[in-house]
Amino acid sequence: YLAKVGKPREQLTFAPDAPQRLYTIDQIGTIYSFENRPDVTQAELLLDIQGRVSEWSLDPSANEQGLLGLAMHPKFTENGWFFVCYTRRDDGTSIVARYQVRKDNPLEADPESEVVLLEVEQPFKNHNGGSIEFGPDGMLYIAFGDGGYRNDPLDSAQDRSILRGSILRIDVSGQENGKHYRIPADNPFVNL
Repeated sequence: YLAKVGKPREQLTFAPDAPQRLYTIDQIGTIYSFENRPDVTQAELLLDIQGRVSEWSLDPSANEQGLLGLAMHPKFTENGWFFVCYTRRDDGTSIVARYQVRKDNPLEADPESEVVLLEVEQPFKNHNGGSIEFGPDGMLYIAFGDGGYRNDPLDSAQDRSILRGSILRIDVSGQENGKHYRIPADNPFVNL
């Protein structure tokens, strides 16, 4: 499919409590897993959300959209949770969502298990960021680009009330104020 869609941006990661499997994303909206060995030849499709992800491959100016980030929960073997960041097909909004593997098959995720944590409007098709990672503190870190054409024309990164141009840190272990995450109490900007 590479000839059809061009070269997708990829990421390779693993679940901290299960390093025997690796996970890779394709910008088009797919996630595959495979055994962590040098002679591996077989990959399993974990999740396909191409229908939800921006069709960046059809628009050369949208090369910074699509499925942009994947993070496996530190207790993945217990809860089956993993998190993604992608730009939504309909409007290019950045979505941070949680998915869960099927209880009867941990090599496959249920596409209908999506729980949206964050939605961040993107005014342009580049500088969307999208890298996500769990830190040693167990919090999910999310890096959003400034969302700006070039030189951050909307000054998003200069405005603390805008999530674009920021690195966010959220606690995904619980809910707060109707959201599927909590803001850590030690966040210095919690009251801004």
